[in-house]
Amino acid sequence: NMKEILKKKGITSIIVSLIFAILGIIMISNPERTTQTITIILGITILLIGIGQIINYFVFKGNTSFYNYELMYGIVAVLISIAMFVYSDVFSAIFRVFIGIWISYEAIMKIGISLKLRNIGVPSWLLMLILAILTLIAGIYIICNKSTIIIATAIIMIIYAVIDIIDEFIFMKNVDKLLE
Repeated sequence: NMKEILKKKGITSIIVSLIFAILGIIMISNPERTTQTITIILGITILLIGIGQIINYFVFKGNTSFYNYELMYGIVAVLISIAMFVYSDVFSAIFRVFIGIWISYEAIMKIGISLKLRNIGVPSWLLMLILAILTLIAGIYIICNKSTIIIATAIIMIIYAVIDIIDEFIFMKNVDKLLE
């Protein structure tokens, strides 16, 4: 049922927003350590995935399948994880840009939804549009401003999370009208 799918999508979006808010709060409480910790956790995760792929390759004797790339994936993952440890400052910048892209993408999707809500006569469409445009500006700011400090990024993440939760409640309240 499409209504259930859309409501599940809304709930998932709220959960992601709560994670963003929590991450933002943690980043504000200890900005330097937070980005180092995120980089280390991602580095270790990618390293373990890479090692797992390499082990799988040798355990299964490289399977004769032409499309078996486990060894190459494993080596590339290990190299990426080493780069993350050696160039953690670069990966912190990449993390900032990734957050900015994610926030911008979500804002663009919300702009589209708000316009659909306008077309079906939902009065709260304008609020949703304004919030989405503000969110888009914040996302672009994070992407374009190299000097965006961690605390500013964290504050924008928290604001985004609150705005997204409001948007999702508006969306889920009007799902029936969208499906008509």
